[in-house]
Amino acid sequence: MRTLARRPHKPRRQRGVTLIEALVALMVMSFGMVALVGLMSNLRRSGDLGKQRSEGMRLAQAELARLRSFSVLKEPEDADPTVLDYETDIITLQGRRETPDDSNTTYQIRRWAESFIDESSEPQAKAVRVVVDWKDRATQSAQQEAQEVVLNTVIARVDPAFAGSVSFTPPPGGIRQPADRHPAIPPAAKDLRDKTSVYRPSSLSSTVWVFNNVTGVITGVCSIPAATPVSALTASDVEACHNNTVGYLLSGTIRFSNADPANPTTPEAAAIPLDVAIVASSYLTQRLDADGRPVKDSAGNVIMDTVMATPPTYQCFNNSLGGSPGTQSFVNYDCIVYPDSGTRRSWSGKVILTGFDTGTTAADHRVCRYSADYNGNGSAYVTNTTFLDNYEHPAVYVKVTGSLARQNFLVVRGDRVCPTAPAVNPTSGIFVDYSTAQIQP
Repeated sequence: MRTLARRPHKPRRQRGVTLIEALVALMVMSFGMVALVGLMSNLRRSGDLGKQRSEGMRLAQAELARLRSFSVLKEPEDADPTVLDYETDIITLQGRRETPDDSNTTYQIRRWAESFIDESSEPQAKAVRVVVDWKDRATQSAQQEAQEVVLNTVIARVDPAFAGSVSFTPPPGGIRQPADRHPAIPPAAKDLRDKTSVYRPSSLSSTVWVFNNVTGVITGVCSIPAATPVSALTASDVEACHNNTVGYLLSGTIRFSNADPANPTTPEAAAIPLDVAIVASSYLTQRLDADGRPVKDSAGNVIMDTVMATPPTYQCFNNSLGGSPGTQSFVNYDCIVYPDSGTRRSWSGKVILTGFDTGTTAADHRVCRYSADYNGNGSAYVTNTTFLDNYEHPAVYVKVTGSLARQNFLVVRGDRVCPTAPAVNPTSGIFVDYSTAQIQP
């Protein structure tokens, strides 16, 4: 038997890391370390910038909150300088510096305030912009732009006294309108429980109106015998009244005073026979350019144009007694006014009282309208010209787009003047402004 002889074992050659490979590895590691240092620097800068931006936002929000905390619309000149008022404190301020605790930079706070309506002498609101800027680590050089936070808002010119209403606890389920209906709908209207209400403007008339409970718009007019009380009507009874009519309610109360001076708070005279009419009258409106912006004269005032309103189609009812004055002390009136067919349907005109003599002698009567700048927005366009909102009972209604209630009148002797009354002042116990303004003759 043949035996194979084993070959002698040859040892393997040992291998190692060459100098070049070590240098390449070291170079790669060096690049990684440099990148890691840059990343750490960027992370530190980003964290620092995030903290500064949060602080800048806090300062901007605090500035707006401070401006909104004004106590009065306008303080007398000798008033406490620490009291913030709307007219003199919400103004443009070009710079104040502030360095918060534990901050590594200084912030500059600037603000701009201007009328929300261009060239308005007593604005309804002010547009306010607050800018807080600062320089972080990367923008320390004067050639580089600073970081900034910009906030914009609108601050309404509303007397802070009205803020007291928020102290009253709201009813369960949220704020509700009268009977869950539009406030212009007469309380005597019957809710048909189908989002409509039915109302008879005169107990002597067969005319009934159907209201949309949400909008307060009259959506139907029909005739139902006067002997049928509104309380007995059902949705099926007025189904034929839903005839796509569009009409706006205009309603109010007329009171009478012969006292000297006339008494607007508790009128004492008996009512007289009368009627209500809507007639054409001129009114002022802004002149606008092709882009819809107000046109101004060389002095910067908005140019106003005189427009003659076309009287609308209407029908009015009232409960005044015929013949000589009796024991009735007031007259209620209700009118349906049909607006135009424009995109936003509206009507304009002047409401007057007729059926009696108006003049300036004791034998005549003078008609006053209960009216005042209730919301305090004052002049809207030009100095010494007050434009009242339609619900504030102006001399001429301009582009009325909804139903109006509480458009009240006071009839006084012709030789008396229309009385004025103190403005609302809750601190003095005055909660209603009984001021009037003459409308006839």
